Amino acid sequence: MFVSLRAMTDGESSANAEQARYWTEYGGPNWVRDEDVYDLMLMPFNVALLDALDPQPGERVLDIGCGFGSTSLAASARGAEVQGVDISPPMIKRARERAAEAEASATFTVADAQEDPLGGPYDAVTSRFGVMFFADPVRAFHNFATATRAGGRLAFVCWQPLDRNPWMTDAPDVIRSLMDDPPPPPPGAGPFAFGDTTFVGRVLADAGWSQTSYASFETNARMGGNGGVAGAVQQALGSSLAKGLLEVGDATLRESAAAILTDRFESLSVDGVVSFPAAAWIVTARR
Repeated sequence: MFVSLRAMTDGESSANAEQARYWTEYGGPNWVRDEDVYDLMLMPFNVALLDALDPQPGERVLDIGCGFGSTSLAASARGAEVQGVDISPPMIKRARERAAEAEASATFTVADAQEDPLGGPYDAVTSRFGVMFFADPVRAFHNFATATRAGGRLAFVCWQPLDRNPWMTDAPDVIRSLMDDPPPPPPGAGPFAFGDTTFVGRVLADAGWSQTSYASFETNARMGGNGGVAGAVQQALGSSLAKGLLEVGDATLRESAAAILTDRFESLSVDGVVSFPAAAWIVTARR
């Protein structure tokens, strides 16, 4: 049976405090607001991930960085009992609402998955783009392993390198072209931190996982949901990389970038749909 999880309390120290602030104050609220946009964009990756995970009826699954619960609910629909964990209270609130609406066998907890007890033992651990942000990824994946039964499995999806994902680079490139002295890209953890499979392999081996394999998954990512070009521009300028640049620019930077992106996206759109090539790794391993 599930062991209860301890959620972080206000004021509790966290190695991932900066990530907690971001996903509480900005990232989480924005994703919840644009839930349909992200679900539509990430659906192909969700399907590929669930096929790799292959959750069975009655299995206990831990979903790391579960967001507003899309992967958790999909695994639950296949008969698994799912525990979702995320550092973002707004995302967990929405995940609980969606689970109640679907009458799904899924529960959700706010926690730092690197540091907090995760319950278990689980038959499988999964994540849709939720494992690339940890301050200490070896410690995080060791924590997942500790919560997983011997022989249990891991399946997650992470982005390939940034240059394989123009859906993310277009807006930052445009913004940089408008700046006299653009700042360098931020170092450390981020959406593309797991693009190098050699690095990922070392992390998993050091954390106690074995039989690691990688499958390339490439698709066209739909931007902006059903909002057409305007929605795609809004999503592009709302990314973490674009937001960081806009914060150090002058008051006209966003407007100028939006005008350029609108022209570019209109030339790329087909029947009002804006799509970009996107590439990810489907990573699997054993405990």
